[in-house]
Amino acid sequence: MQIKGSNIEIIFQPESGGISVRQDGVCWNMQGHTTPYIELLTGEKIGFSEFQSIDHTPFESGLGKGLVCRYRQCNKHELQAFTFKTKVWLEYSSQEIIFELIPECDVEGIIKKIAWPQAFELKGLNPKSYTVLPMMYGCMIPNNWPQTIKGITGNIFYERSGYMPWFGQIRDQNGYIAIVETAYDAGYELDHKAGGPTRVSPAWNVSMNHLAYRRIVRYRFFEQCNYTTLAKYYRDKVKEKGAFVTLQEKIIKNPLVEKMRGTPVIHTDIYDHRESECSIYDPINLENNDRVTSFEKRLAQFKKLKTRGLEKAYIHLDGWGQRGYDNLHPDVFPPCEIAGGTAGMKKLADGLKALDYLFAIHDQYRDYYYDAKTYRPQDAIHDANGQIPEETIWAGGPQAYLCTQLAPGYVRRNFQWFSDHDIFLQGAYLDVFSCMELDECYHMEHRMNRQESAQKRGECLEYVRFLGKIVSSEECVDWAIKHLDLVHHSPIALAVELDGWTYSGPAIGIPIPLFTLVYHECLVVPWFIHEGAWGIPKHQDGFLYGLLNGGTGYLSIEPTQEELEKNKRLCALHEKVFGVEMLTHEFIEGNPQKQRSVFSNGIIVEVDFEKDSYHVVNK
Repeated sequence: MQIKGSNIEIIFQPESGGISVRQDGVCWNMQGHTTPYIELLTGEKIGFSEFQSIDHTPFESGLGKGLVCRYRQCNKHELQAFTFKTKVWLEYSSQEIIFELIPECDVEGIIKKIAWPQAFELKGLNPKSYTVLPMMYGCMIPNNWPQTIKGITGNIFYERSGYMPWFGQIRDQNGYIAIVETAYDAGYELDHKAGGPTRVSPAWNVSMNHLAYRRIVRYRFFEQCNYTTLAKYYRDKVKEKGAFVTLQEKIIKNPLVEKMRGTPVIHTDIYDHRESECSIYDPINLENNDRVTSFEKRLAQFKKLKTRGLEKAYIHLDGWGQRGYDNLHPDVFPPCEIAGGTAGMKKLADGLKALDYLFAIHDQYRDYYYDAKTYRPQDAIHDANGQIPEETIWAGGPQAYLCTQLAPGYVRRNFQWFSDHDIFLQGAYLDVFSCMELDECYHMEHRMNRQESAQKRGECLEYVRFLGKIVSSEECVDWAIKHLDLVHHSPIALAVELDGWTYSGPAIGIPIPLFTLVYHECLVVPWFIHEGAWGIPKHQDGFLYGLLNGGTGYLSIEPTQEELEKNKRLCALHEKVFGVEMLTHEFIEGNPQKQRSVFSNGIIVEVDFEKDSYHVVNK
């Protein structure tokens, strides 16, 4: 069966379930040796071909035309009651090919995920054929890349493996983008063995133990394109849905956001205490498990920075609670007594206000510590077996996870405490909300799917904005951008084990600024300004990435004069490109060590990672 559009043709192969797409003489084939499959919770994989009854029906509507395939009577006993349809069609208006997976008769607690449609074949084992993934900052995987490539944390969207729900491939300047429209329970299959080729395709996870609803991915094919083309196409899709909220729009809601223009971020702490049960406890150097700095000393350090000429700063304060950083959440009050308590924290807040520095705190409404004053097992996230998932990694020791359905109430309660005690805050960082995977909860009092988890996290963030404070969280995850003014960082995906404290090594593939190309004018992103920083490829300087991406910079609380000057240069550029679109990014003469970004107000930034140099031009 063939379907023709204005300049595109789809050829269906019903027996294999694959298709070929031909656009102006360029053909893309779904790989015959990769077959769609259903993965059971047991780990067993069942191919679509194991269904005894497969019906193919052409269709046409006012929107487009295509082919529906209906699958029934699986040979596998557990799936005998499961029936579903796939629908592949060309939408007339957009010339997009739309793939829909539609459950008809669902089964509970059997299926883990479905991998469909198949991967398109990326021909050409050379750098001109490459895959584009929104893995953290963004990466390009040349089809002949010499190392094996794996994902980061399960290859699901809306966390580090996929900040944005799309991927794409380019072959000799022809390519496609696949945009996952139903992304909350979606991910991707990725296969790249040393030397290539790369195969990537969508995967659909169950929601609350059910396939539950129709899944949709849209493919759009292009001539004469590159990764910037794909990023800008996705950007337009976000705008089309009304989800693109710029910094200028956020300033209308909260004028304080304007003060982030060209402002360095100083990340410091008060109390670092580690319980003996936690994984990061140091049994040898015991002094590392209990370190405290008074509120008064921190204020003195900020006053000294002012005398050194630092006119503005955004202060992010960790460990201000009664037992320090990552302890006792959500019951962190009163502020750390040994550091000065409530009076000390108020004096710090008042002092920073007098210095005209912005003051924000670290806060946390996901980690739910067993020794928190109001901990209740029934308020924790429960899995499908009725168990409470737990961990002991972080400083506070044994913990569960607070169900996000309940988190907004704790946010309102805790910020009322600050109001009652007249502690003036101008910003708040709600930890991990825009980084960790979305949660499910099966407790009958507060059942929650992943989409509802995102909605409740967004509600918490919006409450911070409602209070007139700058809103921040950890990383640049797509669903959260409209709720955020600032993120902790936009780390680059590295080929090393990811943990909370050390993350340095070679990059996965070649880093490309996919997030910045889509969302630069929507968010403030600070960058570490030295080599070997967290989330920066080994032997490369975070300062150059900060310039390239038009970000602001992190500054130490007691910086050297060289660091002050370096930060000043980065913030001067951020002053100019704050709230401005990054139009293009490219490798100069095809060399990944030499890069150029162009902003819509005429600013051009060129960096050379080999020579550790840069050049900024204002056109």
